[in-house]
Amino acid sequence: MAPRCFLCLWLAAGCSLAYQLPPVYRSGDGVQPAKVIHRVRPRYTPQAQREMIQGIAVLEVVVDEDGEPARISVLSPLGFGLDERAIQAVSRWKFAPGSKDGKPVPTALTVEVNFRLFHHRFDPTNEERRTAFNLAVDEIQRNMRSGQTLETIRNLAQQKYPPAMYLYAKMLEAGDGFPRDREQAFHLIREAANRDYPGAMYEVGRMMMDGRRLPKDPDRGLELVRNAAVLHNRRAQFFLGVAYLSGDRVPQDLDRATEYFHMCAVEGETPCQVQLAKLLLVRGDESDRVRAIAWLELSSERGNPEAELILDQHRSSLTAKEVSWVRKLKPQLTQY
Repeated sequence: MAPRCFLCLWLAAGCSLAYQLPPVYRSGDGVQPAKVIHRVRPRYTPQAQREMIQGIAVLEVVVDEDGEPARISVLSPLGFGLDERAIQAVSRWKFAPGSKDGKPVPTALTVEVNFRLFHHRFDPTNEERRTAFNLAVDEIQRNMRSGQTLETIRNLAQQKYPPAMYLYAKMLEAGDGFPRDREQAFHLIREAANRDYPGAMYEVGRMMMDGRRLPKDPDRGLELVRNAAVLHNRRAQFFLGVAYLSGDRVPQDLDRATEYFHMCAVEGETPCQVQLAKLLLVRGDESDRVRAIAWLELSSERGNPEAELILDQHRSSLTAKEVSWVRKLKPQLTQY
């Protein structure tokens, strides 16, 4: 829980004082950015070691006037717990503070944290593409995209980097940043699917299942959607959960529906969490009921109104033991 802001309480009571955080400066226009003077090496997570994950986590660090890392955010993630380990390492780095007009000021600095495993091959070219793509996506998400951002996406797509091919295709499809070209978008999505990019596999699979723009082939389409789900595409996971729940295009199978809803529930998708909870509640077992309540609370905390409605029907019947069990279970359920 965040600490209480007593100044906010004063303001609510009618105090006219105002408080603003000091501005954060970036390099240029007389601003000298902070500099790293001592690095601490990050530690691998057991999961990343098992999967032999290597790469670069790119972070943005706001260094305060005293040279301390005041705020750290991830620009290009690696996953497998390595982003958290990168933040832990950078929080112990030493910096010389940035300055403006000769005076120390808070400045934003981009840093790279390298994760390497000895005696394992590392592909620097692919890592450069991955990092460049993630940084471009971060700029788009923060409404900071520029002509260079768009050019990076187009260049990476031309280099046949599948995530960029798919993103470029969707932007062409919508006419977002590029002239609309639905035919080129269609060909890029198919090519990205052939290169096993999950989002493209899901879309091509649905096209085949429905006979849209491609010859109808329900079996091949379903196979592509299933493969996309295994590769962590949440749309594919939710679609299959609904399909097996309703018996639409596949035989009804509540166990398989539960499996697919669980896949996207652990990724933080609230509709998946609600559907999974509903299936668990139907079983009636105490353990399943407690898990269902835990999923519903997680979904409600992320703003899902249906989860809150279902919780209202079940909260009053929980025992003190079950409430404690739910509290302990919630942190174990998700990986987002």
